[in-house]
Amino acid sequence: MKRHYKIRVLVDEDVREKYSIRVPAQVEFYIVAYLNDPDGWVSKGYSFEPVTTNEDVLIRLVVPDVIKKHCGVPSNLSCAELNGKHVYLNAERWMYGSKASKLSLVDYRQYLVSHEIGHILGFDHKQCPCAGCKAPIMMQQTLGIGKCIPNTKVTHG
Repeated sequence: MKRHYKIRVLVDEDVREKYSIRVPAQVEFYIVAYLNDPDGWVSKGYSFEPVTTNEDVLIRLVVPDVIKKHCGVPSNLSCAELNGKHVYLNAERWMYGSKASKLSLVDYRQYLVSHEIGHILGFDHKQCPCAGCKAPIMMQQTLGIGKCIPNTKVTHG
């Protein structure tokens, strides 16, 4: 099983225009920081290195229509290929978060990146295990957390 991943981050041109992102490298900086959070996948033995070519994983910040086209899921979500190479982060969610997750925007971004990379690592969706439990990172927190409490840490693989 692969444990070290070379990642490349791209911000699509239409996203840069729509959201006035002048320095796409800032988005990459945050994504790399989230991926290398000691309480994230790193705590499970994974590592992530940013590269500009020959990536294992391509992470794109895209408009919602791209999500629907490439993933076949509702355009209000993000998506990634299970055990694959491509991650599509929803720019609308990146910019505004999700009230249903009960996370601040910064925490939501951490969750978003960690959750989608979890799919690349081979993890599928989880449910809320119990009332008052931390929401598993692989729970679709964007859609709500039920009786769980908000969580951005990889406490439940």
